[in-house]
Amino acid sequence: MTKAEREELQKQMLVEMRSFEDDLHSRGVKYIAGIDEVGRGPLAGPVYAAAVVLPDGFDVLGINDSKKLSAKKREELNAVIKDQAVAYGIGIADNHEIDELNILNATKLAMKRAIDACNDSLAERNGRSIEHLMIDAVKLDVDIPQESLIKGDAKCLCIAAASIVAKVARDSYMEEMSELYPGYDFAGNKGYGTAAHYEGLREFGFTPIHRRTFLKKFEEEQAGERAAAWGGKESKMAKKVYAVRKGRETGLFMDWDTCRKQVDGFPGAEYKSFSDANDALTYLGLASGKADETEFGTSTGTKAYVDGSYDVATGRFSCGVVIVDTDENGNDQTYEMNACYDDAEAAEQRNVAGEIMGARLAIDYCKVNGIDTVEIYHDYEGVGKWADDLWKANNPLTRGYKAYVAEARETMAITFVKVKAHAGNKYNEIADKLAKAALEK
Repeated sequence: MTKAEREELQKQMLVEMRSFEDDLHSRGVKYIAGIDEVGRGPLAGPVYAAAVVLPDGFDVLGINDSKKLSAKKREELNAVIKDQAVAYGIGIADNHEIDELNILNATKLAMKRAIDACNDSLAERNGRSIEHLMIDAVKLDVDIPQESLIKGDAKCLCIAAASIVAKVARDSYMEEMSELYPGYDFAGNKGYGTAAHYEGLREFGFTPIHRRTFLKKFEEEQAGERAAAWGGKESKMAKKVYAVRKGRETGLFMDWDTCRKQVDGFPGAEYKSFSDANDALTYLGLASGKADETEFGTSTGTKAYVDGSYDVATGRFSCGVVIVDTDENGNDQTYEMNACYDDAEAAEQRNVAGEIMGARLAIDYCKVNGIDTVEIYHDYEGVGKWADDLWKANNPLTRGYKAYVAEARETMAITFVKVKAHAGNKYNEIADKLAKAALEK
């Protein structure tokens, strides 16, 4: 399809999607708000809603259901919509309200808050109020005439615009939460139940933004697995303990509610759940020996610890690398490096892009210095899975990385070791700090 043909199809779609508003405008209804939500299905985070009043004759091409658009396109259209809209508002219902009210009622609450915010903006700008609502699939108990459309975000222009504004706002929030709660890949999955997300839940337990009512079955399964580990018997030893390494108070806590009070709303909180209290003490550095020593290896030779970071404000990503050479006496010699990257397409992978580039940087170092064997320690599973051809590489970043490692392995023995994020190893922590420092340059 040529560019001209694609543009013609977009023009036809615009006319069709604007037909609802055009009809209402022809009957003298001027201020029409499209309402949509995002985030009903995830295991974590709030549900977001947006209300958008577009001007009569709004003719920006490409607006569609936000799920059908790339992240880059959503960002572009979000800026245009906010700039040209007569008024818009965003409403949120958090995970606690979702657990208390159920997801449908919480969605309606977020929508009402979005309408209120939009009405306030409209009153401030024009001294008027919303006259009609176009809502995606939901009916609201409000004193404003409304029409509910199934799949309205693909049929009605103002609903589609609202879906874009809500989606961009919620994605941005979940990217911030990924920085606050690493290990769940919130930046990549936005709170949906992906394999990486469930892996994080098993390793670190729940965060303050998880929806507990969405995870009852998971909790039951985990309890069953812990009981099975103790011979299928219910045991106090099978009960989880919670270790808080950074929070209002640190230490061991025997129930989640007490632990949550220490970490909920605390910036940069670090905590984890354990089935064995000795493991929890090791995590806190209170047990004998070094935390997670075996996980990070004690063998001689060259090891590389890599981590990545991402800056939501600038769209840049970075990596930190610590090269460690351990001699026969167990003495370490280290070399630290980091780098920052400005690649919009690769940056869609957020922290993962940085960790991939960290692995490449480590391999480059080994090539230059004549090192033919290296173990690369990483906390995102895909760094090893893509390299070992166990995961499908489905974008330029991962395909290029996979090919790079394959070529390097022609002259070098490269082993990838998956570790737990922020598990106490000093070199892994240094790599994380190096990555963050690169973004500040």
